[in-house]
Amino acid sequence: MAELKKRINIKKKGNHFENVWANFLKDNGIKAFKDTMSGGGNREKGDVSNDLNLHMEVKAVAGINLQKVWKKALLECEKTHNSPLIAIHFNGMPEDRFLVVIDNYDWLELLKKPDDEKVETSYQDDTDLRNKKWAINNLISYAKKVIKLYE
Repeated sequence: MAELKKRINIKKKGNHFENVWANFLKDNGIKAFKDTMSGGGNREKGDVSNDLNLHMEVKAVAGINLQKVWKKALLECEKTHNSPLIAIHFNGMPEDRFLVVIDNYDWLELLKKPDDEKVETSYQDDTDLRNKKWAINNLISYAKKVIKLYE
């Protein structure tokens, strides 16, 4: 019975921080929401759905085997065709603070601005451009993997 109670509390904690992460993103202009199927098998974009084409996994923990979690996120990304991002909230951190783990090439793409970016663009224009950019980057990434298989 104690083990069941512990698992329920861990799930509540996970749900809470998934909501905190989703709200953090929304508060900063990113379309995001906690996926109600979080923890289920058929998730499209991880724990938090978003318009960044990222498979977001949220972990609220005392410690973490980052290599194991990253490998699992990469496997899930093969199904969702997104890039992985892990948001980690360690025990004792302020409620709104997370450590974010992302692939270095995805990080660079997030930093880069398109050469032809307009000074004023609508939200929809930004979203369309971002989606096209991520689609192209994912296509290149998967093309490289296919080429590697045939080498």
